Amino acid sequence: MNIILQNYNNLINNLIKEYFSNKIEKIIRSFNNYDIHIYISLLSSFDDNMNSFICHSIKCILEEIDRCYCNSLERKRKYHIKYKTKRTILTIFGEITYYRFFYKSKLNGSCFCYVDRFLGLKKYDYFDPYIKAEILDYVSENNYSKTAYHINSLIGNRICISNKTSFISRQTVRNIILHSTLSKPKVKRLKPVDSLYIISDEKWIPTQNNKRKKVMQKSIVIFDGFLSYGKRKKLNHKMTFSGRDEQFIYDAIDYIEEAYDTSKIKYIYMLGDGASWIKNLKSYFNYNPNITIIQGLDKFHFKQCLWKIYPDKDIYNALSEYVVTNNKNDFNRLTNEISDLYPSRKDKIDEYKKYIQNNWTNILNLYKYDLSCPMESQISHTFAEYFTSRPKAFNKTTINKLIKIRLLKKNNYNIKKLYLNNIDSKEEVDLNRKNLDFSIFYKKDTYEIQIETKRKHFLGI
Repeated sequence: MNIILQNYNNLINNLIKEYFSNKIEKIIRSFNNYDIHIYISLLSSFDDNMNSFICHSIKCILEEIDRCYCNSLERKRKYHIKYKTKRTILTIFGEITYYRFFYKSKLNGSCFCYVDRFLGLKKYDYFDPYIKAEILDYVSENNYSKTAYHINSLIGNRICISNKTSFISRQTVRNIILHSTLSKPKVKRLKPVDSLYIISDEKWIPTQNNKRKKVMQKSIVIFDGFLSYGKRKKLNHKMTFSGRDEQFIYDAIDYIEEAYDTSKIKYIYMLGDGASWIKNLKSYFNYNPNITIIQGLDKFHFKQCLWKIYPDKDIYNALSEYVVTNNKNDFNRLTNEISDLYPSRKDKIDEYKKYIQNNWTNILNLYKYDLSCPMESQISHTFAEYFTSRPKAFNKTTINKLIKIRLLKKNNYNIKKLYLNNIDSKEEVDLNRKNLDFSIFYKKDTYEIQIETKRKHFLGI
């Protein structure tokens, strides 16, 4: 490592001289006419040479790292040179091809590549970690095609009039998503509050290879109040969770325990469209006997039912007043009269009437505590915009991956960091847990420990 640091300045200086001493003069001489195209050509030429310079510099540094180890006493004492081969990786600057040695242990015959292990590069991986991180970040808000186009536009020259080389396809984007693992983000501790809001709904997403069935993606949003910006309101400390089984509910429970002091919480307001799974959420969030859980019905669904019973403003206002004032008798009387007047709609009217009756207490709570449920907009922005705004379908596994990435984005986490933090582990790393050192219990190869120590020192970790 010391040898590399000592030779680093000389190496870069020589590369700069090699690439730029004669090329600037050649670029200027190639311009014969005064034209706007000359300006573009000037920028493009410098851009092209700078990318070539960076790729060549990285190649030289990687080969220098490997050469220093190859000539070291440590290598000569422990390993034979097995063979030399080249490797090509795709970076944001373009393709980089470098040569490195494979070494064979004198002790047990095992083989390894020093420079790849030193840099933490996975075997046979063509795409470098940053490009994968950029793909995961961009696909959180865009489809495969737009993501592939965006990444291809980043690679190599930034100034290019003609079509650039496409290194990444839609299928490549999908494969990277399916084989990626992101760390579980660290939860920020928030100030104590006495009230929490939980709003819930679901979205049906079309699937592939599932007999054209749709899957119900449940979602809950947790926040601790509203922030007003003129006539608009913003959910304070909003956090969204989603899933098709109970696990996402347990994740939400863990989040509340990590983010808030649950002993200070007095009220939890739960709002939704009255589905059975939403009503059952009450049993999950009763942290202590001092918490009062108040359930309410989404105003949108309440008003929609009233309008569907009879689409007349006066009748609508009368029905609404009966419900809000807890006047069940007059509400039942008026709905029965409407059913008698329109026998062809009797079944539908009875259905809407029953829906309101089943959620009667939740509707009263809605007005008693002046609650509002913006879940429809949350579902629209988080799920409908991405999964159902255009005719398309997804594999179930793909849905799980995409929703996880999208929720991390919507919850304002840094996807690139979460991917790069997890790049050395196949399993999801939980950043909330304390990293305990159990290395004394493992019979880890001494040389592997040395390489890891040097790599962290080199990267400044």
